[in-house]
Amino acid sequence: MIDLKTVFSISQLARHLNDHLRHEFGSIRIHGEVASFTRASSGHWYLALKDESAQMKAVMFRQRNVLAGFFPAVGDKLEVLAQLAMYEQRGELQLIIDVMKKAGQGNLHEQYLQLKTKLTQEGLFESARKRPLPSVVFNLGVITSLQAAALADVKQALARRAPHVEYSVYHTAVQGEQAAAQIIEALRKADSAGHEALILCRGGGSLEDLWSFNMEAVVRAVAACKTPIVVGVGHETDVTLAEFAADLRAATPTAAAELISRPTRELLTEIQGLHVGLRKALRHRAQTLVQRVDRAELGLLTPTAYLHALESRLNNASSRLPRLVEHSFRREANSVQSLWESISLEMNAVQVSANRGAQSLESRLMGAQRRGIAVLDSRLDRLDSVVEAVSPQRTLERGYAFLQPQHGDAVIRSVMDVEPGAALRATLSDGEILVNVREKTELRGPLTEDVKNSR
Repeated sequence: MIDLKTVFSISQLARHLNDHLRHEFGSIRIHGEVASFTRASSGHWYLALKDESAQMKAVMFRQRNVLAGFFPAVGDKLEVLAQLAMYEQRGELQLIIDVMKKAGQGNLHEQYLQLKTKLTQEGLFESARKRPLPSVVFNLGVITSLQAAALADVKQALARRAPHVEYSVYHTAVQGEQAAAQIIEALRKADSAGHEALILCRGGGSLEDLWSFNMEAVVRAVAACKTPIVVGVGHETDVTLAEFAADLRAATPTAAAELISRPTRELLTEIQGLHVGLRKALRHRAQTLVQRVDRAELGLLTPTAYLHALESRLNNASSRLPRLVEHSFRREANSVQSLWESISLEMNAVQVSANRGAQSLESRLMGAQRRGIAVLDSRLDRLDSVVEAVSPQRTLERGYAFLQPQHGDAVIRSVMDVEPGAALRATLSDGEILVNVREKTELRGPLTEDVKNSR
C-alpha cells in the first residue's frame, strides 16, 4: 500500500510504476498485428501492435532483432515474448520485445535460441577452435544446390576475382525434409576430397526456408569438418547456427567466395616480387664466389713464377758478389797500408832493430795476405756453390722437367689440364722434347689433397 501522506514527483512515480510492472508481469506472450514499423539508424526497431479494439507501442533493440531472421511489415501477424515497461521520459506504456516470430510459425525461433544456448555452452562456437583459412587457395569445394542462385554468385565472384581457383560443386538440397541429410553427406564427401577450403552456401529466405542450416546434426557436421570452411547463408540479416559453427561466417555467398580467395593480380604481384628478390640473392652469391676465386688465384705460384723468383735471387746474389770481394780486398789493403806505415815509422825510429825485424815482418805480412786471400777464396767458393745449387739449370739437371703445350707458354700443373692425345713440350736440362699423352691417371690420397689445397 502506498502511504497517502507520501508525495511523489513525476519521475519518481514513473520509476515506481516501471518497477511495479516489471515485477508484476515479468515476460509475457502477446499476439497482435503490426500497425506501424520503423527501423532506426541505431538498428533498433520501433513498432505498434494492435488487435480489433486496442493498440500498444513496442521496441525491439538491435541485439535482439538480429536474431529475428526477418523484417516485420505492416499487416504481419506476430507473436512476441515481451516485458511491460513505462517509457519514463514520455510517460507512455510500451512493450520491450525479446523474441519475435510470425504467427503460425510454431516454436522454430524458440528451438533456434535453445539450440544456440546449448551449443554455445558446449563451446562449439568458441573462436579458439576455429582454424585460420589458407593464405592462398587453389582447390575449393562448394556445397550447395546446382539450381541455387548462390552457386551463380560464387562462380561469378571467382571468375572476376580469382580465375586461378579450381572448384568442385557438391550438389545438395538446401531446404525441405531431405535437405539436412543431403547437406551432411555432401559435407562428408567434400571434406574427404582433399580440398584446401570449403564453402557452404545458399540464398536468403524465411526462417522455415533456412531451417536446415539450424538443425543440430548439420551444425555439428560443419564444426566437425577437418577442412577450413566458410558458411554464407542468405542475406546480411540472415544468421544461421551453421554460420556460428564455421571457421568463418560470410554475409552472403558472394562474400564467402571473396573471403576465401586472394585476387589473381595480387598473387602475380607477390610472385614477381619474390622472383626479383631471388635473382638479386643469386647475383650477390655469384659475385661473392667470383671474388673468393680471384683472391685464391692471387695466392697461387706457378712453376714458371717459382723459377723466375729463383733466377731473380741468383741475379741479385751475382750482382752483389763482385762488390763484396772488392770491398774485402779494399779493407785488407787499407789494413796492410796502415800496418806498413806503422812499420815504416818504427823503422825510422829504431834503424838497427828495423833491419832485423823487417824480414820477420815481411814474412808475417805475406803469410797474413795468403791467409786472407785463402779465407776470401773459401767464402767465394761457398757463395758460388749456393748460387749453383739454386740455379734453375741445376734443378733440371737433377732430373726434373716442366711441361707446356706444344704451342703455348702455359705450364701444365695438373693431369686435369691435359687430355689423352694432347701434344706437349717437355723442357729438360739440355733441351726440349715433344711428347704425346697416351693416358692419364689422377693420384688419390692425402698427398693429392695437399696438392689440391695448395692450388
